[in-house]
Amino acid sequence: MDLYDPFLERDEPAIRAAIREFRRSHTSEELFQNVARFAVLAFAPSQHAKHAMICCLSAWELREDLGNRWDDLLTECAIYAAASRQPWSEPPITDPPALDENQGGDVDELRACVATRDLLRAERWLAKRYLDPDFAHDYFTVATDDFEDLGHKLIVAVTAWKLAKIFPPYPTLRTGIWEMTAYRGTAPSPIRGDVVEQMVANRGDIESAHAVFLYDAALQTGDEEIMKRVGAGFSPPSGLKAAATHFQPYRLARDYGAYLKSFAVAKRLGDNRIIDAAKYNLAHAESFEDFSFA
Repeated sequence: MDLYDPFLERDEPAIRAAIREFRRSHTSEELFQNVARFAVLAFAPSQHAKHAMICCLSAWELREDLGNRWDDLLTECAIYAAASRQPWSEPPITDPPALDENQGGDVDELRACVATRDLLRAERWLAKRYLDPDFAHDYFTVATDDFEDLGHKLIVAVTAWKLAKIFPPYPTLRTGIWEMTAYRGTAPSPIRGDVVEQMVANRGDIESAHAVFLYDAALQTGDEEIMKRVGAGFSPPSGLKAAATHFQPYRLARDYGAYLKSFAVAKRLGDNRIIDAAKYNLAHAESFEDFSFA
């Protein structure tokens, strides 16, 4: 597809031009489909690549709030996803692998894949289970066996689970499996007490922001056991509206998209302090834009 050529070349001016041309004959929703699909298929368990995919979901969740700014945000998502694609990137995997009749599908099989960091074995587990009605519980359970990297295993798994309702489920859910098998550890949940209060007190720094994002991810599973594993006392969202009226698209790599994500999370939790803290961090903290995209 011509739209993807400048993405693959990481050519920002050409990306902007291609998107403008694409929009002459396609809708914003079709633009989202193409940008987010690229982010999913180019996923790797690196900081920028995983956040590029998460940013695409946040953009989708804010589509009704942004009006004519949505195209500008999708353009920034495209630039971020293109820049974050690994130069050694493997060909996109879209189809489940073939399985033999003895393929294991229980939760301990996935845990064994994570323990040995065996992505290929985990892909076969996913192919066995992803259409099962109880799949999500086991998927999220293993994602909460440890909270290395500020809980990104669950954050990515929930992102993949939500995007899998829009895109073909196997390659989308595979991103969560890849994140789980990419690293292992024993880190406890970073959630302690009122995570929003802590994010405000810490002026939106990366660690306190991700505790809020982890809290939000657990809440979105709707699974009481998963919430308990994350380790916080969960209360329902306040019901207040947190509007995205003041959001302006920006270079998402600067803060791993945290400011963008804060709008989607604040909208669910009904607390604009999340946005204010993320905005302060964006303005005052060190930018991650020049950090390696590996």
